[in-house]
Amino acid sequence: MNIDGRQKVSPMAGNGEGLPVGQVKPGNDHRESANGYRGVLLDLGRYRVAVCRDDLQWLLQRRRPGFTGVGTAWDTVAFVTTRSALIRLHRSHTGRDASELLTLPEKFRSGGQL
Repeated sequence: MNIDGRQKVSPMAGNGEGLPVGQVKPGNDHRESANGYRGVLLDLGRYRVAVCRDDLQWLLQRRRPGFTGVGTAWDTVAFVTTRSALIRLHRSHTGRDASELLTLPEKFRSGGQL
């Protein structure tokens, strides 16, 4: 994926602008812990990467254990601004590498992450 070829994202992160086809289905919820959070960039199974609601950094989030009758929710386990820190933290939490993380820019840039 070519990062430079992406469109600049509007303040309404998650509206689908600049999102590569099939990467993540954008949500419309403004709550970071919601399953349909609009700032989600990558779905890594039990983990996901999102942009914080203030557009300052990436969030590494882990899915909460599900309970009957309760929707899926996410807990933030780390706030990072560099790809290397995100890769290191993901590896420490999961014990494996995620090649999808290499599609992100080396440093967080406000306003153009998706």
